[in-house]
Amino acid sequence: MARRSIGPADLADLEARLAHELPRFGLRYKDESRLQRLIGAAVRPFNARYLTDYTTVMFGRVWFPSRAWCERQGAAGVYRILRHEAVHLRDARRWPGVFQFSYVFLLPAGLSARAWWEWRAYAETVRVEAEIDGRVSDATLAHIARAFTGPDYLFMFPFPRLVRRRLEALRGRVLAELGIHP
Repeated sequence: MARRSIGPADLADLEARLAHELPRFGLRYKDESRLQRLIGAAVRPFNARYLTDYTTVMFGRVWFPSRAWCERQGAAGVYRILRHEAVHLRDARRWPGVFQFSYVFLLPAGLSARAWWEWRAYAETVRVEAEIDGRVSDATLAHIARAFTGPDYLFMFPFPRLVRRRLEALRGRVLAELGIHP
């Protein structure tokens, strides 16, 4: 049962607030960028969907796969993703250099700094789902767990049971904070 619906006006409001808060904020599209296509080719061996399914924050901007992809997601889908990416934008502003360096160069496998940055952003993903839907689905937790423990993010936290326990606890905290009783 949805607690509120998100439409184009909500998305426009979020974009305006982010533009006011983050002067470099903007939306860009990977399929329109030579640099993003080059990155996509470089990461293809472990993440073949970088250009088609993943949103990226870089240079203070949010890079969506394409305009058509955003249209398929709809206003509510883009809103949810933008809330997640806004956490990364704020982290990059709060910890300039450190965020970028640790995200890129301390990435490879295991307990990376990337896991910490992504945990912060996925906590927002859980929060926004609870705010909009009045619940946090098991499918969402499973998706996040796969992101942490799978190849797309280079196994950034390869402990599936621990990730799942932490996600269950996060869901409980967020629902309690919002006054939602499952």
